Amino acid sequence: MIRYSMSLPSNKKALAAGILYSALIVSQKSNANVLGLYQAGPGCKSAAMESAGDCTEAQTLLYNPAVLSNISNGFSGELGLARLAYSFENPNFDPVHLRVVSPMFSEGWKTTFADDRGAWGFAVMPGSSADLNIKGIPRRISGTVMSLNVRTKRQQFHIPIGGSYAFPDIGVNVGAALLYTYDNRSLKAATVSEPDSTIIDMKSKGNFFRPILGSTWRKDNYSGALSYMFPLEKHFSGDTRIGGDPSFATEQVDYDPAVVLLSARMKMDAVALSTNFNHIYGSKGRGIQRDGINRTTKVSDLKDVNHVGARMSYTTPNLGEISAAAAYLDSYWGEGYFYNDADGIPHHQSGHLFGQFNAIPVHTQAMSWRCQFSDWMTHAALTRTYGATTVSGRGDNPGFYQIEFVSLTLSLRKNI
Repeated sequence: MIRYSMSLPSNKKALAAGILYSALIVSQKSNANVLGLYQAGPGCKSAAMESAGDCTEAQTLLYNPAVLSNISNGFSGELGLARLAYSFENPNFDPVHLRVVSPMFSEGWKTTFADDRGAWGFAVMPGSSADLNIKGIPRRISGTVMSLNVRTKRQQFHIPIGGSYAFPDIGVNVGAALLYTYDNRSLKAATVSEPDSTIIDMKSKGNFFRPILGSTWRKDNYSGALSYMFPLEKHFSGDTRIGGDPSFATEQVDYDPAVVLLSARMKMDAVALSTNFNHIYGSKGRGIQRDGINRTTKVSDLKDVNHVGARMSYTTPNLGEISAAAAYLDSYWGEGYFYNDADGIPHHQSGHLFGQFNAIPVHTQAMSWRCQFSDWMTHAALTRTYGATTVSGRGDNPGFYQIEFVSLTLSLRKNI
């Protein structure tokens, strides 16, 4: 995502642009967005991935607002813990390990109107809330790999609001939602050799809106769901200070790709099997990404990918529903590569960044239990996401990357 000079070691902006890679290391441990580690709502956690059909709470507005017509009125809230373990091994530096344990939550509300055929709802979900100090990150700066101390902060919240309408005669629901996201970031970095001398101090924030459309249908023991999340180009405004120089206005441009989500479900007596397929249009982000020094990236190393998963559940007379699921979530980021501009100056193009957890293709496993107590629905979900990859010399930081993300949440839904 960052383009910077590799042959101007005395140029402060070139140095800072390289360090801005680390702006993306802010923890995504509670990322409630599509392609994140943390799926919003226990229904999607029990599916082991973002699903257009398995989400069964008001938080489903983030993935398919049409599902609102299939769930009960009232409040839904979840609370739990997540543990993130991330490591990177550069052949020329000491290994870097990151261990974070953090609370997570989401909540939503759903009600009906128009003779119960129409429904509307809203939800609140933290995307990230982190303050991380990471020591000794190897970074390629102006042609040389250096070890940096980096501190990042991030506050991000998603608030989707939307509605759905049911056509019971044909078993079809349709829905639409608007997702509002607030994102506030800050970054400070210094070299390990001079920890008291700040190289860069950067702050940025943005407010974004993203529409989501969806539908569901049901016939006998079969059901399906389809939704579409529109692409979003995100412009962050802020200011940056390099060393002791005065601060100057900067802009970061990020990109959330368009996503098509498709689900199918078959139920036979007490057993149900659901499958999920998501297509991510990652390649459409090429040429959009920009860094905080206002330099335009010409071609991003991005691609279209598919996410697939399956879930099986069994409903018992006394214990409620028990389910198990597995999914494979490919990454739309490549390793990146180097190219020479018109002046013959080498630049690094996108690729695998330390802390960019979504750059690692991962496997996800999930176990869940759901049971009705009077007018309360209880849902516990345990998920584990893990992956590893080795980056070759094409990437900015060759080496071995590994991630494991485990979360346990308990959700309560009150029918009102």
